[in-house]
Amino acid sequence: MKLLKWCLVILLCAYLGQYLLALVLPNLVMELLYQRGGVKQAYNTLYIKPRADETSREIVRPSPDLFYGSCIYNLAEGPLLIEAKVPERYWSMQFYQMNTDNYAGMSNRRDEHYRIGTLVRVILIGPGSNPKDYSGEVIQSPSQRGIVLLRASGIGEPSGAIAALEQSRCGPV
Repeated sequence: MKLLKWCLVILLCAYLGQYLLALVLPNLVMELLYQRGGVKQAYNTLYIKPRADETSREIVRPSPDLFYGSCIYNLAEGPLLIEAKVPERYWSMQFYQMNTDNYAGMSNRRDEHYRIGTLVRVILIGPGSNPKDYSGEVIQSPSQRGIVLLRASGIGEPSGAIAALEQSRCGPV
């Protein structure tokens, strides 16, 4: 009977512990990424990463077929303007909050095919801001801090993707 009680207690702790771990771990991972990224690049600016190879581990299992740009943001000082030229091949802009949730995104595929060749201008605002105060494409972040990740295809002739990323920017409005 005593062994059965211990087994039940251990199972109950394991069951509850998995939920605690699922709540805490994503925040810890993103906090580490945020702090490390802040050492390599200034906050609220776009950083274009060199092409991934077998030693690249800033992003978990990065694809050597993609070019990456990132903007680690802190909206405490106000909204950001993110501009990106959209190339013909695959391109995406994804927004992540501090618990690793992807809360918004856009690409040049499927229903958003019309974006090819355009300059996307997004105003990123904080959780306490009113989207009606801004014009154009407005995305409201559910957290004050987070990361915007730009990806462009590097398959074939990569000059169009590199040029598109180099013409992109992230900074105060």
